[in-house]
Amino acid sequence: MILVTSFSQVAEAQKVIMLQKPGTAKRFFYHTGDKIIVHTGNPVFRVSGEITNIGDSVFTVDKNFTYRIAGISEVDRKRHWFAASWTKFIAASVLYAGGSMINRAIHNEKPLIDASIPIVSGSFLALGSTSYFLRYRKCRMDDNWKLKILDYDIFKEKPDMEK
Repeated sequence: MILVTSFSQVAEAQKVIMLQKPGTAKRFFYHTGDKIIVHTGNPVFRVSGEITNIGDSVFTVDKNFTYRIAGISEVDRKRHWFAASWTKFIAASVLYAGGSMINRAIHNEKPLIDASIPIVSGSFLALGSTSYFLRYRKCRMDDNWKLKILDYDIFKEKPDMEK
């Protein structure tokens, strides 16, 4: 019974990678199974994938690439709103232009492309392009970002209150 209890305590210990900017409230946590994009310093190498193992000072991405925390020069954070919206803005641009031209053709209006189509469609296209380039936030270690491995142990020894 004692062996089963000690094995379960080891299995419940959890290591977490924390990306933080000291002096601010910006903290992001990565657990085993989360997606991550990292860049190493020399030589410059970019890897994106799933974190498969977290050690004391290293972590493994996609069971193939093991990195030391000190060797990471940049972590890219996905901005979910921008990543989800850029395709919708570009689709809205195409749909607005196509729908307006079809509507003008049905009603026999001349010219087929009036002055409002390039303005509205171009605005959606500009928003989509901007969103595409803002999909990822680059957290560079040179810009005061820190990467740490935290060891959370769920089962800690309870203090002895009887003494």
